[in-house]
Amino acid sequence: MKAKCRERNMSYMGKPAPRAQKKKKMISNRHFLILATLVVATVLIGSGVWLKILWDQIYEETAPSAAPAEEETSENVMYESTRESLPDVMNIMILGLDSRDRTMRADTIMLLILNRKTNEINIVSVPRDMRVHLPGRGLDKINHAYAFGEVALTRAALEDFLDVKIDHYVTTDFEGFENIVDIMGGIELEVEQRMRYYGIDVTIELDPGLQMLDGDKALQYVRYRSDGRGDLGRVERQQKLVKTFIQEVLTFKNIIKFPRILPQMAANVKTDLELNQALMLANKLKNVDFDEINTTTLPGNPRYIEGISYVLPDEEGIADVVNRYIRGVEEKKS
Repeated sequence: MKAKCRERNMSYMGKPAPRAQKKKKMISNRHFLILATLVVATVLIGSGVWLKILWDQIYEETAPSAAPAEEETSENVMYESTRESLPDVMNIMILGLDSRDRTMRADTIMLLILNRKTNEINIVSVPRDMRVHLPGRGLDKINHAYAFGEVALTRAALEDFLDVKIDHYVTTDFEGFENIVDIMGGIELEVEQRMRYYGIDVTIELDPGLQMLDGDKALQYVRYRSDGRGDLGRVERQQKLVKTFIQEVLTFKNIIKFPRILPQMAANVKTDLELNQALMLANKLKNVDFDEINTTTLPGNPRYIEGISYVLPDEEGIADVVNRYIRGVEEKKS
């Protein structure tokens, strides 16, 4: 019996016994799993920290400047927002700024309305020449509000004009938009007609047809206004491009480019949406059929006053747009 035990022990001399091998393998696998978990956790935490650092450059807790003191109130300067979730109806003011303009007027003014009650997403454009009351300054073009009081005054003027609450805002410099489009590899868009314009600070040369527009061409598309329809045609092109742009940004091929897109956003985009709200909004938009997004423009009538071109508000038509697309109710026609 002792001889058999000695033989068994001798047969494993120089290598571990099967039980020892199995135990060592289990320890090795456990170490690998722990290491892999730590690596994944580090990557996720690092990505989260990196995203938070970038968003801190985009995020502004309040509007950059307040409306004039004699007009401002606690209600129209800042609203308390629901930080934990998106409200049933959320109105987001989108301003496109042209860095070529020394006064930094808002070249594009839109409201993005997300209505969870009706399950609708609407875009309402405001003609930049719309004549409205600017708090503390009197009647003027709506796009002048940004030059006088930046986001706060533009927001206060729109809230007063439309009698609605604006929950959040997003501003973007067109230069940053152009760079983001280039990072995405362009935007595929149907150009409706031949577009030619040669100005001091802009050249527009586009031919009709479905095509891939780089950042420069995309800006040419939304800046063109020599089609006989003036700002109305330009606004419709802005709406079309914004819908396509958002849809493209949220596609998988561009989501994986976010490490390159986000630094451009950090340099050229500002918003009072917190990171968790922006992520919830992006998650909601990625499942949207963009053909179902409603777009409209506040109606008005072009008019020259003292040699200056304005769009005078069609008050009845604007009331209908506000009720239908912003408040989500339709008035019954008698």
